[in-house]
Amino acid sequence: TLPAPADDARAHSERVAAHIREEIVAAGGWMSFARYMERTLYAPGLGYYASGRTIVGRMPSSGSDFVTAPELSPLFGRALARQVAQALDASGSDEVWEFGAGSGALAAELLATLGERVRRYAIVEVSAPLRERQREATRVFGDRVRWLDALPDSMSGVVVANEVLDAMPVDLLHFDGAAWHSRGVVRGEEGGAFAWADRPTGVRPPLDAGFAAGSTTELHAQAR
Repeated sequence: TLPAPADDARAHSERVAAHIREEIVAAGGWMSFARYMERTLYAPGLGYYASGRTIVGRMPSSGSDFVTAPELSPLFGRALARQVAQALDASGSDEVWEFGAGSGALAAELLATLGERVRRYAIVEVSAPLRERQREATRVFGDRVRWLDALPDSMSGVVVANEVLDAMPVDLLHFDGAAWHSRGVVRGEEGGAFAWADRPTGVRPPLDAGFAAGSTTELHAQAR
């Protein structure tokens, strides 16, 4: 069993839930799972990655929930820099694009290791609190680092993404044995925060994998 959350964590969770419930009502009573996931993770000031909590860190004593390889040792970034350098040479580019840079530890190590090989380092980050941590981590590199809310329509450079695909919203499809449905979220009954609700859809999985009745799978449009 999981430990009971602290009072402040429980209060914050209720604020997130209230925000989502209001949006579900405004949307007519149903929200796609992708939108639900996006709100729980990235709603400004509320979502898991946007609340300002120190969720990424080396030790639990820092208040963090998890750690990633760049936080543990500079060796990860230095090893990755060797392959990034190869990709830069192959593409004839001098730009690196990092999608979801976390604390900025990997960006700082790549920039330090690659040196002048990288003219510009672009970070695509939707979380304002994480942007601030990244700015602090990369401050020494000045205006070589810039931030964007989304990837542009066209770009040149090498793209880096470390432990980020699982934090990008996905759409859910559910097969009832006869037809496919888009799986979404509605307000639950009295006493329950949310519940699943399916709607018929013409969308299909990209591959016919012989899905059995009751199967649920995901479509990752944002990753594509």
